[in-house]
Amino acid sequence: MRTIHSTRAALAAGALTAILALGACNKPAQKTEAVPAAPAPAAAAPSADEAAAVKAFLEGIYAHYKTTKDTFQPMGDNVKDVFDSEMVALLDKDVKLLNGELGEIDGDFICQCQDFDSITATIAVQSATATTAKATADFVIFGDKRHNDFDLVKENGVWRVHDIRDPGQAKSLRQILEGEIAELSKPGAKPAG
Repeated sequence: MRTIHSTRAALAAGALTAILALGACNKPAQKTEAVPAAPAPAAAAPSADEAAAVKAFLEGIYAHYKTTKDTFQPMGDNVKDVFDSEMVALLDKDVKLLNGELGEIDGDFICQCQDFDSITATIAVQSATATTAKATADFVIFGDKRHNDFDLVKENGVWRVHDIRDPGQAKSLRQILEGEIAELSKPGAKPAG
């Protein structure tokens, strides 16, 4: 009989626990205040200071073209003052592979020329962050209007040209160099010039 009473007691205790649990489930939910989602960060606005630095850098380069007596050579002796380390490496590799021969690049991409008269460029910065920028230069050389698009990067705290494109040409300076280096690196390849 003890077994029956203890079984009944256990069943009663289990039923009571179940009733209490069900009762707890029927309690009204506590109100919780919704936490507002954090606003999405705003897109970074172009930095006025960086844009001014990019403009000053490009104006400084084009200032060398105001007189034909200036000996500044952006694609030669002064290459590190103008281009980023990647472009300098591409230019060096191209020169080595050409082994004294003339390649696809037969002039100065900054002025789109071999010779020049006095050039004054109008520089416009389209975008500038702490590390990259896009800008344009419009200028006249020997009576012809010219335009360059620039991709720039900041290296070691200073702006440098990463690539130049003349919209009238099929390829940018970087694309020309990479293509020529790829061709000249093939076994048995010789410069076209």
